[in-house]
Amino acid sequence: MAKDISPQEYRERVQAFLPTVGLKAELYTSVETQAWKKEPYSASLYPHGITNSHRGYLHVEGPTLTDLWTTLQAKWAEHRDRHRLEVTRKMALAVIRLTTELGECTDAALRDEFDPAEINSYGEDARAEANAMAGRGPFSIAMKGGANGAPDLEVA
Repeated sequence: MAKDISPQEYRERVQAFLPTVGLKAELYTSVETQAWKKEPYSASLYPHGITNSHRGYLHVEGPTLTDLWTTLQAKWAEHRDRHRLEVTRKMALAVIRLTTELGECTDAALRDEFDPAEINSYGEDARAEANAMAGRGPFSIAMKGGANGAPDLEVA
């Protein structure tokens, strides 16, 4: 059996890893003391910070810190492309909205919603996506009605 990494080595790996996810990324690691837990170690990665957990997070468990780290890396690799696509699309919509509201979209305005690392990593793709999205106009709203639709109002 290979030697497990030390808590300090784990911490150093985490400190190097988080900026590659995003400036607001946070990782919380626990030693599980509950008997019903399957593994003694667990970690939760919040790519947008724990206060933005509604935007998603990853949770992994492992029998050793080495296994926990390996599992976290594998799960992030699976999730990274989806994360990039989600951030790019949200940023593209922000580019369109900010351009409409302010006449231009600046990195300073984007920093209200995105961290500088995201802007640097995804900004060019977001700009291209915004142009593609805006080029699909003119837009309309297709009224479908249905069970949760508002009743038709008759105007006298």
